[in-house]
Amino acid sequence: MLRQRATLAGTFVFALTLAACASQMAPPEALVRPITDVLASGPEFTDIAPGTVTVRVETTVPLACAVVYGTTPDYGRIATDTDMAGGGHSEHRPLLTGLQPDTLYYARLQGVGPDGALYRSEEYTFRTGPAAAEGGQPNLARPENGARLVGVSSNYGGGADDSSFGALNALDGNPATQWSSDGDGDAAWIEIELAAETRVTRISFWTRTMGSLAEIHSFQIVTDKGETIGPFNLADAAQAYYFETDFTAQRLRFEAVTTSGGNTGAVEIEVYGEPQE
Repeated sequence: MLRQRATLAGTFVFALTLAACASQMAPPEALVRPITDVLASGPEFTDIAPGTVTVRVETTVPLACAVVYGTTPDYGRIATDTDMAGGGHSEHRPLLTGLQPDTLYYARLQGVGPDGALYRSEEYTFRTGPAAAEGGQPNLARPENGARLVGVSSNYGGGADDSSFGALNALDGNPATQWSSDGDGDAAWIEIELAAETRVTRISFWTRTMGSLAEIHSFQIVTDKGETIGPFNLADAAQAYYFETDFTAQRLRFEAVTTSGGNTGAVEIEVYGEPQE
């Protein structure tokens, strides 16, 4: 099999194997088509971190995709697109999680089209980033740092806050989980209480997506002092976006302002600042 290698910023060497969806018993080679037949762009590797990597691929036909990956060509882990579309689509952003820092990985993207055709691409590998330095500023929105979920507009399917798409997923620091509202669209909101009144100097918001639906395009923060901060615009759902701020509050209600409708929500919310004595 042809191997392709590329270097990004002189630090990361990639080699990802993209391949067609199949059962544990692989189909005959003649039944598997090269993914270049339907590849519009990518694969592009973004948000490279010590423990995660996002693979961005766009196809000319809708595919149901997954990525198998591991530290050997035998793989051992699997990741799917981070949405609830439940079928094939053309913009794919599988998130590879549970990775070790500064480690070489093998991976394969598997896809099946609406006509049952199976696709795969050439083989790649990728190396994760180095371990993060100690002593970073803590995310004050995390429950382990004393924050508390006060309320939420809704959870998908009427689930609890700790359900598969419950609000606590937006505060867990895990980009493989997410909060989804139950069709709230522009009316989606989530409110958290920090451990203490805090001078908030930086916030981050990562919107969830279902292809082109369920995306928050802009949001605002309403504080317990009655102030409205924002709105803040989000370029896309590919990553968390950070915004410098300067306000003091203990309760922060993150409200959607403009969205593409549907089951809007968040992958992660972060708050940084200086707790007041």
